[in-house]
Amino acid sequence: MSMRIKNWTLGVIAVGAMSFLAACQNAKDIAGPPVLNGNWASSDGVYVAQLLNGQFKAVANDTGNVISEGSYIALAENEIQLSWVGRISGKSNQAECLKSDPNQLDCVDVNGNKFSLRRSL
Repeated sequence: MSMRIKNWTLGVIAVGAMSFLAACQNAKDIAGPPVLNGNWASSDGVYVAQLLNGQFKAVANDTGNVISEGSYIALAENEIQLSWVGRISGKSNQAECLKSDPNQLDCVDVNGNKFSLRRSL
């Protein structure tokens, strides 16, 4: 193989790799940290989820106690996965959430329970 073909092939591979990495980074920036950072109130008014760079904790509104802790990742531009462990029960749970707008997450956990989180200002 000539030097010119090798250089061209390496260039194509490099451009493809950079495009792939840029696409991954863009999806993360759009849906995940730090775009989701902040406080998110539960639709039932029981807790506020404090999201920060892929980690979160749910704090009870009545006592101020942490009731669960976990993490979150962006699966797609508008799709978030939450994973957590309840402090009292010790049970783990997971939910898939759709970001219906920049300030709302509509979620369903593994047991089929639905809940929403709304960004608190």
